[in-house]
Amino acid sequence: MISKLLAEKFIEQVTEYTSYNVNIMDEDGVIIASRNSERVGQYHEIAYRIVHGEEDIVDTTTIEQFPNVLPGINMVIEMDGRREGVVGLTGEPEEARPVAMIVKMAIQSMLRYEKQQEKARLRENRKERFIHMLTEVEYADSQEIRELAEELGYPEERIRIPILAIMDGVNASDFLVHLKKSPYHTLKDVSLALDEKRVIIFKTMPDTVSELFSDYKYIVGEYLSPVLRWMKENDTQAKFYIGSFQDSYARYYYAYRHCRWLQEYIKTEGSSVFFYDHVGEYLHFITPMRDMANMFYIFESKFPEGKIDDFIETVGALIRNNFNFNKAAQELFIHKNTLVYRYNKYKELMDIDPVAKASDRSFLESFYTYLYRKRNKYNI
Repeated sequence: MISKLLAEKFIEQVTEYTSYNVNIMDEDGVIIASRNSERVGQYHEIAYRIVHGEEDIVDTTTIEQFPNVLPGINMVIEMDGRREGVVGLTGEPEEARPVAMIVKMAIQSMLRYEKQQEKARLRENRKERFIHMLTEVEYADSQEIRELAEELGYPEERIRIPILAIMDGVNASDFLVHLKKSPYHTLKDVSLALDEKRVIIFKTMPDTVSELFSDYKYIVGEYLSPVLRWMKENDTQAKFYIGSFQDSYARYYYAYRHCRWLQEYIKTEGSSVFFYDHVGEYLHFITPMRDMANMFYIFESKFPEGKIDDFIETVGALIRNNFNFNKAAQELFIHKNTLVYRYNKYKELMDIDPVAKASDRSFLESFYTYLYRKRNKYNI
């Protein structure tokens, strides 16, 4: 079906290049666009006959005149074997025929382009709906998700890993364009801009267990490398938060939440953060605050006045740097001896030795998480 808007736009363009009166009729034989605006809306008998008959071209100077039909040449407009409408040029048929043929071909080209664009828009809308259900709806209709996935060509049984990319100095749409140019991007990889600064990617992983577990960081790095080179050339950056493996669409919601947790909680100078490097911290964070308060309230209440914030800052730096005192001191911009002094005070107060004993380190990390969550009103 030829849209009236498309026909009007075409008439506007074509009248700049020819003096012929051009009419475009729809499948009902109604003139929907014309250089002569007075003819718009009139019924064109010959156009109707062409659309619903077998004639491709009708010379209206050689047949009995019909109402609202002027001498000229009329040609069928076809798309994928279907008769969509008619284009007509008023004038001497032999002179108008070559022009009419060019106009017909131009309209059909525009229709093909519009159809391709509409198909792309529909796919993008389905894709947006698909991603929304995967990332924002905890108990989404699994049947609807699978139907959308099938339409989009994304097999569920493949293992994928989510990558949340946060842009800095580059538009998410531009990032996606260059990402999809990567030789490592496949049709099974799901990617979409969530907004101007965020892109979510569900990267398809290899089927073999050895490659999956041993090489997944390398695979993600290789996948991102072309777009990272492009960003470096353009002096822009992005941060990447890589979540958990999943092979069921019902679990993608949680995989995306793992990315969001990394973004909110894990602070690092590196450009990529992997969820499986922080599983222990995540488990501390998903423990209900009521349970943590029942465990640690007394320890908190016995801390010296005004020292909780210093504890959070100091222990947080030690945890992030795997209890490397030199690196933790550098992060805190303090002398190593100052850090050691603070640490020894905490050891003495709680009678623990996190460096020597794994159980004490687990205790300290859990207590730190409780205080951090309480101070930052962070609840999962």
